[in-house]
Amino acid sequence: MQSCQPHTQRHGSRIGVLPPPAVHQVNRVPFVCVHHKRRRLHAVATKLQVATLQTDERTDNAGSEWEVEWFDEAAEAADLKPATLQNKLPAEVRYFDTAQIFVRGGDGGKGCVAFRREKYVPKGGPAGGNGGSGGNVWVQADDSLNSLTTFRKQVHYRADNGRPGGGSNMTGANAEDLIIKVPPGTVIRAKGAAEEEVPLAEVVHSGDRALLMTGGRGGRGNASFKSGWNKAPQIADLGEEGRESWLELELKLVADVGIIGVPNAGKSTLLSVITAAKPKVADYPFTTLVPNLGVCEMNYRTTVFADIPGLLEGAHAGRGLGHEFLRHCQRARILVHVIDGSSPDPVGDYAAIQTELQLFAEDLASKPQACIVAYNKMDVPDSSDYWQDIKHSLEAAGVPSEHMCAMSAVTGQGVIDLVKLVHTALDQLPAEEIATTAAVNRTELPKRHSEARIDEFSIDFELESGQRVFTVTGEAIERFAQMTNWDYYEAANRFQKVLEAAGINKALKKEGVTEGDTVLIGEAELAWSHNQSEAALYEAWLSDRKAKGKVGQGQARWPHQGGG
Repeated sequence: MQSCQPHTQRHGSRIGVLPPPAVHQVNRVPFVCVHHKRRRLHAVATKLQVATLQTDERTDNAGSEWEVEWFDEAAEAADLKPATLQNKLPAEVRYFDTAQIFVRGGDGGKGCVAFRREKYVPKGGPAGGNGGSGGNVWVQADDSLNSLTTFRKQVHYRADNGRPGGGSNMTGANAEDLIIKVPPGTVIRAKGAAEEEVPLAEVVHSGDRALLMTGGRGGRGNASFKSGWNKAPQIADLGEEGRESWLELELKLVADVGIIGVPNAGKSTLLSVITAAKPKVADYPFTTLVPNLGVCEMNYRTTVFADIPGLLEGAHAGRGLGHEFLRHCQRARILVHVIDGSSPDPVGDYAAIQTELQLFAEDLASKPQACIVAYNKMDVPDSSDYWQDIKHSLEAAGVPSEHMCAMSAVTGQGVIDLVKLVHTALDQLPAEEIATTAAVNRTELPKRHSEARIDEFSIDFELESGQRVFTVTGEAIERFAQMTNWDYYEAANRFQKVLEAAGINKALKKEGVTEGDTVLIGEAELAWSHNQSEAALYEAWLSDRKAKGKVGQGQARWPHQGGG
């Protein structure tokens, strides 16, 4: 009826091993090109801080010479995928703002077949209870998180199953819901969904929650099948399986102000001065590897600042983890551009970052980030001496002079003036909500899991190893087959009647089904027979039970020698 290691490169017939180069924290090109007997091989540095080599030649165990030289990365950037460098980096220096997880709702508990057996109560009738509902899966924003590092190791999230029903009309307990906590600003999409597709959920503020997957409903016990013509039903449903799916998570930090600039411009130092945040501060580029949030409280006003790691030219194409950092600028209402006054070309740095913002997303070009330009490191003579010249150049580039501020994050000079400029700029902006997507964001359980009808189906035919196979596809009929408890003959008989009422038998005959052909409906595998009588169905059901070593109906608590 139913049924950190050395990089290896292969050349010739052996593998050449390149010993890892010495790593120093200097601003050099982050890739090395290796030539071996005119064969060009590539090795990627294992640190964000770029490496310099102690020697220009290396020798492997076989005596072959390795010549190592620096090359221009810009010429190779187009051939390098954005994720390549991210995947090569050790986990401790990666920032996890994207993740993939598998989510599954809990299965419903199965119904119970039981009868009331009580002294002085003859023919007590059916008393099998329904199964409990499976747990649902929710996503909730938690402001104690600022990255998706939680999902680095744990990928699968499954809610608990509902408890089965019991005798005496006892309903199984519903399973508790599973809550997945994510940082505020997380967008959840189905795996492989296009960027223009509507996300499943988006949680922006702390405490926001949305429904990801629903649990299955509990199966009905035999008490639910009691009727005037069947007062002692021996039938119960299995619990419905919970929904499941792979999901993609993307984090976009939520802040009032985003601090941007080239590496080593003093962004982290500025954040540590105006807020209580303690980001890592050092005198070399790429000190900040993850965005940091801080809250500035001044004049009885609270402002959230986000320190975005240093951006490089080519960031819009993924260079220097540009994609991972630029997306966090999209939710900031204002971008404060910190200029390194000790740079050889401060105006050129400013223009380069502005170009990267425009190339990454057009909406960033319309943000009022040009209103606030902070010229940093005024405590350095080489920086302060050229402030007026830089100011005139920025004015020529379209930056109003009243929206520029000279400061020193180390000494605190001009920092208060900068915060006042930020408050003034925020006050001048129209009142608006944080930029969000048109996510579904289901906050309540659906009254019905699906609106699919039992007569909505399709039939496919294929030949597998000489066996004719008909596959019936339809959401409602597949769910009905999955919940059918084939341990009971009445359940199999009921399923047969549903096939006839839904028109599936008629459709199969029209497709040319013959005696003995296999019919697949979900996970159920059936053998077609033109004899649709109840006697033939019972014989087929009983022989299938015996072939599987199961005798009688339901779950036997002791071995039987015979059955019926």
